[in-house]
Amino acid sequence: MKSARRRWAAGVLLVTVGWFASPHAVPVYDGVGAPDEPYRYVAPPAGATRTAAATTAVGRSPVKDGRSAIGLSVLTAEMGPQFSLFLPPKGLAATGSTVTVQAVPVAPTDQPSPARIDGNVYAVTLTAPAGPVTLTDQAAVATLAMRATTQKQPPPVMQYRADATSPWRALETARGGLDVYYASFVGAGQYALAFAPAAQAGGGPPVLPMVLLGVLAVLVVAVVAIRLRARTP
Repeated sequence: MKSARRRWAAGVLLVTVGWFASPHAVPVYDGVGAPDEPYRYVAPPAGATRTAAATTAVGRSPVKDGRSAIGLSVLTAEMGPQFSLFLPPKGLAATGSTVTVQAVPVAPTDQPSPARIDGNVYAVTLTAPAGPVTLTDQAAVATLAMRATTQKQPPPVMQYRADATSPWRALETARGGLDVYYASFVGAGQYALAFAPAAQAGGGPPVLPMVLLGVLAVLVVAVVAIRLRARTP
């Protein structure tokens, strides 16, 4: 668990560095003066805001000595990006001169039971003209982020499957913004955010009220103890 968290921290750091090192600066979203635009659905639900089409993300790296030579920031064009992926230098193994990473938004076709997919599914492909592309050891810190359609809590969990016929599986997910969630990149395949059913997500008393009640109880006990001592001759 600790090693996974260390990889997560390193991945998030690399995403940040990759964004600032990109030729085109990536703005910071969820801040004052830079609100996210409405979510762009491939298949909009009833009542959704009318938007432009969801965008595809593409990144390319030259290949040197069988490895991707540069770090890749692969982002969709929404404000803010609905999908973003950072791959460190030498994170991909490939033959030929170039490797291409592409993320295409598609409509959900089935659900990772019992959760429900939020927004689009993103199909990620890794291709090279001369043959297959695989992840290297350096890709252990490769990190992707997806924007949810809502800021509601409890948070969604990122789901992954290798292809459209494979079962979904949950990835360890961390919140990185008001509606942005991170997970480790595990390779080509389909990625989505999914919310658990309300009954399942709320399987216990709210944490914050319980904490406040606990603090209040401690304060009451402390006040009573102080008054009793003050009355003692």
